[in-house]
Amino acid sequence: MEAILNFIVDNLLYFIIGAVAVVLIVGLIIMIKLVKKAKRRKDSEYEKIAQSAQIISDNIEEDGEATVSRRKGDSDLSWLKDDLSVDADSYVETVEKSDKPKDENVKLFKKAVGKWIVKEKGEGEFVAYLYANNGEVILTSEIYSTADGAKKGIATIRKNAVKSGEFQIYSDKNGRYYFKLKTSGNRLLCVGETYQAKSLCTKAVESVKRFVDSPIADEVESDITVIKYQPKDEEGKDGYNGKWTILENADGSFVAQLFASNGILLLNSENYQSYASAKAAIQTITNNGLSGNFIIDSDKKGRYFFKLRNGQKTTLCIGETYAELEACQSAVDSVYRFLKTAKLAE
Repeated sequence: MEAILNFIVDNLLYFIIGAVAVVLIVGLIIMIKLVKKAKRRKDSEYEKIAQSAQIISDNIEEDGEATVSRRKGDSDLSWLKDDLSVDADSYVETVEKSDKPKDENVKLFKKAVGKWIVKEKGEGEFVAYLYANNGEVILTSEIYSTADGAKKGIATIRKNAVKSGEFQIYSDKNGRYYFKLKTSGNRLLCVGETYQAKSLCTKAVESVKRFVDSPIADEVESDITVIKYQPKDEEGKDGYNGKWTILENADGSFVAQLFASNGILLLNSENYQSYASAKAAIQTITNNGLSGNFIIDSDKKGRYFFKLRNGQKTTLCIGETYAELEACQSAVDSVYRFLKTAKLAE
């Protein structure tokens, strides 16, 4: 026993050094594990941001189809901090503590920046175009009588695109989709381009919401493409006994439709909140159609379409799109002829 005690006393220093070494090693191991755990938690938080924000590239291909892709970065998501308008850590804290919906928090990200350009389409005809950052047109305003009027119209579009207005998606007889933005009072503000699929048109609406606050170019460009077309009056020809019908949509709104005698759809009115309003619109459309208040314009792909307007140049209805100008003119002629005789099928 005495020998053992003497051994311990003689080697006490070594025991102490060994014990300290063990404590340091264990502490280092625990520290490494804590650092790794913290890093995994940070990566998880960044991943949640990326998923909730759904950062979307605003590329719209030449064929009119919107391409949507989530951005991919390094495995540690270090790219995310560079894309935030605030620090990533503070953003996570905001999302966790804020009572606002996710969409409100996502506004902390940098806004997409395109541009608005006002163009003179003809004498007394000015239109505002909204471009994405890749130079593609995603929205066309209604026609205004002055450039300043078109710029004021942009302010109205901005307000209605994100607050009180309503986007409505339509399809033409060729199966292409396009959207219209209207005020809460059903006044048409602007029309989008045409897309091959409804999902692409829906994505275009989201692009408008992201780009609508883009700056307005100071210079007014010249783009004389509006054609004031007077329909041909073919007196003495029979067989143009078309008809009007009023269709109730799934959302409870009503639309008036003009059909040719062979059953081909020639014209859709705007949507109205009541049957009586749609019926009254038929008379307004007929009066202005027979007065020849048609214009023909072209979209970014060079396709032609017509608009029927009232005397104040407010659009009453928009026709289909056609590859050739002559085909669009022929469509206007058909609408004009059938407006003369079409009756409402009650």
